[in-house]
Amino acid sequence: MMIPPVSSRQLQEYLNIARKYIPGFENFTDPKTNRLNGYAKLNISHVPALQEIRSLARIQTLLDVEVHYQQKAQKLNSKSVLRSSQQ
Repeated sequence: MMIPPVSSRQLQEYLNIARKYIPGFENFTDPKTNRLNGYAKLNISHVPALQEIRSLARIQTLLDVEVHYQQKAQKLNSKSVLRSSQQ
């Protein structure tokens, strides 16, 4: 799916970041353990977000990438809170 191919360990790391911070990856979190759900299905629609994480991971460490997405998610949440309070 990803071009060039990635190892399963790399894919797991990318999914761990995506499931925490990117909408549409919620089903990759196991509700019982709050860890990566091994039974979740990866669709072609997930690939662009994973490619973006991979591109960032080539320049930065995975920890830096996770912090980037954490800040991005916080900004989105604060904007949605502002919109709902204005209505």
